[in-house]
Amino acid sequence: MSHPFQQQLTDRADFHEFVDRLESIAVWSGDVSGFDYMSPAFEEIYGRPVEDVMEDMSVVIESTHPDDRDLVAEMMAGADEQIRNGESVQTEHRVTYPDGELRWVEVRVFPLESAPGEAPEVVGVTIDITDRKRAELELERQNERLERFANILSHDLRSPLTTAKGYLDLVTDQFSHKYLDVVGQALTRIEEIITDVLTLSRIGKAAETTESVDLAETARRAWQITDDDRGQLAEMDDLGTIEADGSLVGQLFENAFRNAVEHGSTRPASSTRQDAVEHGSTSHAEPGGSADAVEHGSTSPRSQTPEDAVEHGTQDVTVRVGLLDEKNGFYIADDGKGIPEAEHEQVFEAGYSTSDKGTGYGLLIIKEIVDAHGWDVSITDSEAGGVRLEITNVNVNECGSH
Repeated sequence: MSHPFQQQLTDRADFHEFVDRLESIAVWSGDVSGFDYMSPAFEEIYGRPVEDVMEDMSVVIESTHPDDRDLVAEMMAGADEQIRNGESVQTEHRVTYPDGELRWVEVRVFPLESAPGEAPEVVGVTIDITDRKRAELELERQNERLERFANILSHDLRSPLTTAKGYLDLVTDQFSHKYLDVVGQALTRIEEIITDVLTLSRIGKAAETTESVDLAETARRAWQITDDDRGQLAEMDDLGTIEADGSLVGQLFENAFRNAVEHGSTRPASSTRQDAVEHGSTSHAEPGGSADAVEHGSTSPRSQTPEDAVEHGTQDVTVRVGLLDEKNGFYIADDGKGIPEAEHEQVFEAGYSTSDKGTGYGLLIIKEIVDAHGWDVSITDSEAGGVRLEITNVNVNECGSH
């Protein structure tokens, strides 16, 4: 029955010595009529003596969990044709020990060359994946609990928060007091924390689907959403594309931009609005509307030239996005205040913030998005002394490459 290669392999003493030392991995060979070799690990994985399965391969079916027997039987029935076509076969199923203990196994079957008309012979590997499956199932349960928690945040907490903000608006329409401003800031902070926690809770699920994402275009859209006149996004060339979840990459850029502006700017966000009121500006300049802004005497920062911006200090932080020299990722750098080197390891922890107005989740969200894609992230100083985030281990398809 044995193929010459198979016979040579299974007869080798060093092969047996190696295979016999493997734990939770059973190596075997045979054909449709039965096994001609089975490593000792079979007994550990299936809870049955090797001698039993060597005499009768139906022991494999009998040891399979009742709910998975049809799956295994179908696999074995369909495997013959696949193996004749030179294709390997793979399946996962549960095994029930004689004492009732439940285990998970992964089975892979690889065909060997056989003479025309002869039954195809195979070499197989059975791996105990119980620990991995238990971890996966526990992760699923955790995700379900997290999703329920996210729903509570989204509905049960936001509803009374919206009510509180509504009544605060009614009060501030009639009264003005610094304490009301503090209440408004606190409610806004609560809303921001809810948004950040919701984002955190849904990152893993969102990253399950990917698409081709244009880095430069995504960065520009994220900057528009950030919409903060205390900074500016430097011009960038085409940065190529990456395979990722587009919405999460956009969220990564948004959080990085907000962090750069909020922690790197020396001017409070409200000063622009106050300047606009004091100087009579009531709207942002629309695209192509700079002449109109001049005509009507608008001093809105949106209509100012870059030279004016520098002269009057209306754009405190410049953010740059580019590819790493190694072409294995991209960076986001600013020329703000930076973060002390001693704190570089702490920045991705929940609650870290260099501002008393920050939620402490911005950089953590970036870390979770990066982890969900299998990338790496680190923080260092930019050339201008600000913060530089480097996202590495990313497969970047540069413009024009395929």
